[in-house]
Amino acid sequence: MENYMSFMDSAWKNFIITGKVDSKVRSEIAESWIRCRKYGVDPNNGKGSVKHPDIDKLIRSNIELISVARPIMESIYSMVEGSGFALFLSDKDGYLLEIIGDQDIMESANELNFLKGELWTENVVGTNAIGTALYLNKPMQTIGGEHYGKSQHSWTCSASPIHDEDGNLIGCINMSGNYYNAHSHTLGIVTAAAQSIQKQMALILSYKLLNVTFDSISEGMIVINENMKVKKVNGKALKILNISLDEAMKMNINTLLNEIRFNELLNEKKKLNNIECDFYIRNNRIKCVASMIPLNIIGKNTGMVITFTEVKRVHKLVNKLVGYKAQYKFEDIITENIKMRQMIAFAEKIARTDSNILIEGESGTGKELIAQSIHNYSERERGPFVAVNCASIPRELVESELFGYEKGAFTGASKEGHPGKFELADGGTIFLDEIGELPLDAQSKLLRVLDDGKLIRVGGTYEKQLDVRVIGATNRVLKNEINKQNFREDLYYRLSVMNIKTIPLRERIDDIDVLVKYFVDKLNIKNRNKIIKIENSYIDELKKYNWPGNIRELRNVVERDYYLSDDELINVNNISYAEISEDLIEYKVIEKDIKIIPLDCLEKNAIKDAIKKCDGNLQRASKLLNIGRATLYRKIKKYNISVSE
Repeated sequence: MENYMSFMDSAWKNFIITGKVDSKVRSEIAESWIRCRKYGVDPNNGKGSVKHPDIDKLIRSNIELISVARPIMESIYSMVEGSGFALFLSDKDGYLLEIIGDQDIMESANELNFLKGELWTENVVGTNAIGTALYLNKPMQTIGGEHYGKSQHSWTCSASPIHDEDGNLIGCINMSGNYYNAHSHTLGIVTAAAQSIQKQMALILSYKLLNVTFDSISEGMIVINENMKVKKVNGKALKILNISLDEAMKMNINTLLNEIRFNELLNEKKKLNNIECDFYIRNNRIKCVASMIPLNIIGKNTGMVITFTEVKRVHKLVNKLVGYKAQYKFEDIITENIKMRQMIAFAEKIARTDSNILIEGESGTGKELIAQSIHNYSERERGPFVAVNCASIPRELVESELFGYEKGAFTGASKEGHPGKFELADGGTIFLDEIGELPLDAQSKLLRVLDDGKLIRVGGTYEKQLDVRVIGATNRVLKNEINKQNFREDLYYRLSVMNIKTIPLRERIDDIDVLVKYFVDKLNIKNRNKIIKIENSYIDELKKYNWPGNIRELRNVVERDYYLSDDELINVNNISYAEISEDLIEYKVIEKDIKIIPLDCLEKNAIKDAIKKCDGNLQRASKLLNIGRATLYRKIKKYNISVSE
């Protein structure tokens, strides 16, 4: 780097004196220098000198770009904070709109007039990442002496243009710092950020999240006045919150959105765009994406417009653009059982560490709920949470799905290559559900990633350093799988630095009361015209069952019985489950001469019976057996069951 900087300083001086460019100077820089010379830019300056005449108007005209880019800039800055870097956002003309950075670099930026509202095009400040990237309409990195203005020779800048969904230039994002910290990865970071901004802008346009009129908006809308009183609510809001108009007009907005400081937003004229927040209604939490825009008329705050939509509608699209997010927290776990509370306390403690975790337990015991809660309780909560069901990935695609692949790695591979789930989880957590289903060759590569935090894409040669916490989960007994040589012993011990064993429902029978009440309350909220009460006899009957499907099975049984209750009262007389429950109760006494049937035989016969009952429809059979389709396929192969027969 020092040799290159010395060369560039010499080449720059020679060009300033003679007007001739050294042939070793890369073409983008050489051509930019020549343009700057024609513009008449002072090479001994390089400071901003043209300010937008109306900065407020500039900001207003670019409010959507700023509102989308700001969270992404903050996310990037959270990773580089303290390293001497700053992030800058400009409009399509080169005027700076937003700046985030360390104090020392901001002081240096001030000296260069690298300030909001300043124009940073080539014809004003000379060759620089923002101006040159906008001119060339492509990502650009400038280091030290590559800058035309001498005042910028101590800087390294990486910029990438931002386009709308039609390919029109709308702005530029830039990351700058001391040239000693120059790295090619910086350009990759801002290029990825620009792509995320572009996609989110398209998403916002599609869903009209920033539209504040009742006639055109497709989201829920609540209008409040300066005294926090609800003045108007649209039908979409009533549907999302599942309340009546009369209830809505009596809502306390501070209770409904208790994490938002409305007085502060109104007093400081703050706007919140596209934030994930929780709406609390009747002790129920509804996760939404919301925008909050103060209403200001002739300088006076007259209230606020809140637009929102349920996160489940946009979460899949948002995840594709900016990663994944865990929804659940420890407070979402419904329990009064002391063993469960002890397990949660242990999980909270290890969540603060950065160790790998293995969650073992039966199906339906909430392993992913615990994994998401750990992520949200950890210091990685602002990073992505990527969940992968290892059993659902075809064997031949496991490595490329987890670790990614380079272009041309195999027939049918994307020509651009593809990042794997581990790369998408960088800076956050990856949850490998049903990890016991991984093929041995994929286990070997996973072990390497766990050992040094590096991976190589399929077909690649470059090692990528990752910062990913791994949480694995399985309903298998992995030590038994090790004995069967289906799972690597070294991977097991590397993965289970911290081990959590979930508690089956039969060992927390005292939780059935609170769980049933929770499920029924949610169903009552969902079905406003049907209010079902819970009889003690129903709870007592449920407590007799062994619950092999655990919480998932309990939820399904409660939902089925809820909808089968014609007289709006759950009791033992109208629950079909009660008629068969006695046959499912675990035997407490086994006679000495009773014939014991091996579990494998019972399982095989159960699968055959389910397939027969469902006329060979494996999807219906898997639901009847309360197992995943991938698990059903594996067991069919294991027992050599003929589906056609």
